[in-house]
Amino acid sequence: MIRGIGIDIVEIARIERACRRWEEKFRERLYTDAEWAYCTSRAQPYAAMAARFAAKEAVMKALGVGVGKIGWREIEISREEYGRPRVRLYGKARDLARRQGITEIWISLSHCRDYASACAVAEGGSGR
Repeated sequence: MIRGIGIDIVEIARIERACRRWEEKFRERLYTDAEWAYCTSRAQPYAAMAARFAAKEAVMKALGVGVGKIGWREIEISREEYGRPRVRLYGKARDLARRQGITEIWISLSHCRDYASACAVAEGGSGR
């Protein structure tokens, strides 16, 4: 059963500006070490960062909370063996999902030259 849906879009240039201005603080606030390593290894690191930023916001929306209710680093976007993105939750985000009966969050990421977007679908057992 679908428990929540979230979608977000972000300008890649906005993420690039923030990263260049506050690199260390920006990284430490928003991305796990694994996410940062992945993004900075890519040919288009800011597009990868923007896609993960959008994904984290989409997950927050799917969980039914706004920015600030759970930490950015409590949501991690990783990749499975063949490239499919995967959501991992930690701390308050994981606890919130469990209380809501959410057992899986499906995520899709996309980007073009100017924008990155993500859609998250929270899935769980029947009932409320």
